[in-house]
Amino acid sequence: MSVRCFLFALIAFFSIEFSFAQNRIQGTVIDSISRQPIAFAYIVLNDNRTGTSTEVEGNFSLTIPQGYTGSVIISHVSYKRRVVPLSYFSTYTSIALVPEATSLGEFVVTDKRAENPAYRIIRQAVAHRKEHDPDHLKSYEYVSYNKFLATLSTPSKSTDSTLKKIKASDSAKMKKSQKRFLFLDSISKKSHFFLSESVTEKQKINPDKEKEKLLALQVSGYRSPLFTNVATDYQPFSFYKDNISLLGKDFINPVSRGTFSRYDFFLSDTAYQDQDTIYIIKYQPKAKTFFNGLKGMLSISTDEFAIKNVIATSADTLALTRIRIQQNYDKVNGTWFPVQLNTDLDFYNYKLYDRYVIVQHRSFLKDIKIDPPLKRSSFGDVKVELTLPPSKENKLILDRFRNNPLDTKEANTYKTVDSLTRKIRWLDYVFESVATQAVPFSIFEFNLNKLSKLNRYERFRIGAGIYTNNRFSKWLRVGGYAGYGYRDKQWKYGGEVRFNFNQNKDFYFQASYAKDIYETGSSHYNREGQLPGTENLRMWVSSQYDKIEFYKGELGYRLMPDVHVAAFVSRNEIIPTYAYKMFFNNDSINRFLIAETGLTFRYVHDESYMSLRGKKVFLGQRFPVFTLSVVKAAPLFDAQNFNYTRLDFTAKIRINHRYGGRTKFFLSAGWLNGIAPYGKLYNGRGASLTNYFVDDYFQTMGLYEFTVSQYASVFINHNLGNILINKKYSKPELVLYHNMGIGQLENASAHSGIILQPFDQGFYESGIGLNNIFRGNYFNVAYWGIGGAVFYRYGPYQFAKQENNIFAKLTISFSF
Repeated sequence: MSVRCFLFALIAFFSIEFSFAQNRIQGTVIDSISRQPIAFAYIVLNDNRTGTSTEVEGNFSLTIPQGYTGSVIISHVSYKRRVVPLSYFSTYTSIALVPEATSLGEFVVTDKRAENPAYRIIRQAVAHRKEHDPDHLKSYEYVSYNKFLATLSTPSKSTDSTLKKIKASDSAKMKKSQKRFLFLDSISKKSHFFLSESVTEKQKINPDKEKEKLLALQVSGYRSPLFTNVATDYQPFSFYKDNISLLGKDFINPVSRGTFSRYDFFLSDTAYQDQDTIYIIKYQPKAKTFFNGLKGMLSISTDEFAIKNVIATSADTLALTRIRIQQNYDKVNGTWFPVQLNTDLDFYNYKLYDRYVIVQHRSFLKDIKIDPPLKRSSFGDVKVELTLPPSKENKLILDRFRNNPLDTKEANTYKTVDSLTRKIRWLDYVFESVATQAVPFSIFEFNLNKLSKLNRYERFRIGAGIYTNNRFSKWLRVGGYAGYGYRDKQWKYGGEVRFNFNQNKDFYFQASYAKDIYETGSSHYNREGQLPGTENLRMWVSSQYDKIEFYKGELGYRLMPDVHVAAFVSRNEIIPTYAYKMFFNNDSINRFLIAETGLTFRYVHDESYMSLRGKKVFLGQRFPVFTLSVVKAAPLFDAQNFNYTRLDFTAKIRINHRYGGRTKFFLSAGWLNGIAPYGKLYNGRGASLTNYFVDDYFQTMGLYEFTVSQYASVFINHNLGNILINKKYSKPELVLYHNMGIGQLENASAHSGIILQPFDQGFYESGIGLNNIFRGNYFNVAYWGIGGAVFYRYGPYQFAKQENNIFAKLTISFSF
């Protein structure tokens, strides 16, 4: 026998001997009623030193020391403890736990003079949280397998009884509702309503460079990559931040500074895993406290007092949608890191024949690398890249990264839903069109933003815009638009050619032309946001417009990771639509030819986009956001001899306070040096004509009440959060407002035909509001809220009659 063969035989022998010496038990822990898997249940031997915990899908595996013949203890804070003999696992692969009759919130208070033993453990966890937060690592990367499914809850006894009666009745006499009931029951037994699986690769350089790429995707009934789910879609990546954001709402983290004044803790159990002791602690908000709190369970390891796993759900008993998250952490190369993320959404009030809808999202993180050598230059503002791989490669990747093979019901879901939705496959295009605001057609796309527009000058504009898409070219975009105003009976149109040299760096050149209109005094507004806001409500009541025909060339580039810069040159012909003339160069004119050159700088910390079939879709941004533009009028082309300089600056800051509430600041300032037409001046940012609250505008100032050439305004909005009442029909949030500004007008004598008034003595208004005074049920899933605010105009420009200084505004909100 050769030495090589001998070594293989020796290794095989020791492997066999070790397998006999070390028995292994494995199985799944489930709920005795719902038959659903139980995550983070502990399986411990009676020696109190050997143990493990179930993962998100309830599975576990435990090595039994040689010679051990005792019992196995299975425990979970929400279930009755169960003890079984070791021989149990030679017959059964699953073990059911019975739910506890008491809730997580029923804590036992013992001697009040002694410190709660859970406090010491939580205090240590708070002290060590920064060193365990993944956002404090230099970098990391992982591959995530994500599963998302929608299904129905387990039928109750009364539902089962009703089904039996219907099945026993004469089918010829069945009502339509009974037949639908049977059909729904039949479908729900064989398959879920919806299932999607995705594999994504995530890379991050802290604090703010990240990207996630779609590697594989399978969706029941649809084909669009828009249905991709990633690990952080429904919960934060870790449980170490001061606030935990769930469904758009910030909850105060029980593992944070000052937690003992808001949360109760109870040490309910102790478990053992390898050489570590795991403390299992229940938590909930203290009685008679008003804040966005969580309740659930924490497992804290004595190894650096890191979170081993956590269960959290909203403590709000009035929420229409219950969200529960579970996270599991393991040590990866000596560093604690999330390995499993679990989210459950229960739509209790959205019922189908007495069964409510359940949504489950599971993420399993694999191929985790801590501090890999990633290059910052490879990151841009596209955070999620959704491009489907070839079908053969797609299947191989899914098979490789699935945590467990699909069960029969999951496999049937793909077949059943695919067959049921074959005739509505066109919805893929609808969903993508809504996300991208464009409808694709061959190598073209129709821009939905060009379909219509509302204002008092045109009343209603109807139009269309058609542009080439990525199927035509990834680096060249050509297109145009046209629209017709029903009140002014005028056509508006324009076109553009855009060269995208490097999407990751936002490096582009664009040449454009338009013959259109713009609101007087608004052409200089810096559009810092990417999503439509309440400013559109103001546009509906705008009425003063100038006609404009322009040619423009623009070159843009991402100068630094958070800084965008654009340079432009333009030729503009402006004609007012109202009675106005300007004295310029010893002449009275009402038609203006102006050439401008300019630079625009925009700083935004961590703005993110999704790339959907090559098209960038805005996802969000962090604050602050700053914009600065410098524009110089020059006698270029055939332009008149205008020679003004204009500076515009905006700053938007939002602060989320740790114990609830948020403050928003918006600063807007402009300076125009020289003589410019009325339409190029500033109109004061008034919004008094609309009945709705408009963010970052004066609620008591008329739209065209003031005109200035230099100004500065600040808008402050502080939401104190929920106060006094927390009912289904009312959950008011107190909001305080204060807005102020100052502006002056130079060269006023150059303008005629209109009366111009500055606000050089200072304009002031304050307000108080209540959001969510009334709440309504939205499809039994969420709440829409109606509130109001009252503003008072005071100072040098208040009206003589006090009742004219009071303005009421309507506010609208949406929450889960």
